[in-house]
Amino acid sequence: MKSQEEFNHYEILEISCRASSFEIRQAYKEALAVYGEDSLVTYSFFTDEERRDVLKRIEEAFFTLIDEDKRAGYDELLVQAGKMDRAAWNRKRTKKPIPLFQNRKKEAGEDTISKRIQHKVERGDIRDLTGDLMRKASISGKDLRALRESVGVELEEIFEVARVSVPILCAIEEDDMENLPSSIYLRNFLKSYAEILKLDATRVVEGYVRHIRQLKEEAG
Repeated sequence: MKSQEEFNHYEILEISCRASSFEIRQAYKEALAVYGEDSLVTYSFFTDEERRDVLKRIEEAFFTLIDEDKRAGYDELLVQAGKMDRAAWNRKRTKKPIPLFQNRKKEAGEDTISKRIQHKVERGDIRDLTGDLMRKASISGKDLRALRESVGVELEEIFEVARVSVPILCAIEEDDMENLPSSIYLRNFLKSYAEILKLDATRVVEGYVRHIRQLKEEAG
């Protein structure tokens, strides 16, 4: 499982290494909305200490990437460490802010995907499967994948709505402990996953974390 410290600044803000300053600012605002002290979204999932650690990382990421000189130096460090491809880094970054009408178009598209997922989830023939899953004390990635596939929802659809990367979603469904994010981020990603599939987020988070803990204990 990736520790929080292993995430680079771009991963912390969930943006591309070619993100514009406009996109950086938007990502920063969204991160504060999710992890801020007044957030109702993640209130019950983090301790005060965990929340402070996350916010500290978010602040560090933002103030590094929003400053062109600091960002250039940071990018060079990532390239030298083999964590960023130099060819990708050298490509011209988007300089102009994303026009407002493009944002609206994207939001409309996400809304369409959300409605499509909701229609699939509301099908009556998956209620038994959902009920069985919610009665489990320990919930595995395989359990989550089985439900998602029964619903007919693609990982790409979850990504488009929750903005959780497909590789992370795959790691969750495969119980890939080496590539799972730190527990702080994992709980929030699981919450988003559960809410999209209309599941009890608290039970999913607790059940999955319990399952991963058991896997770790078995591995010694």
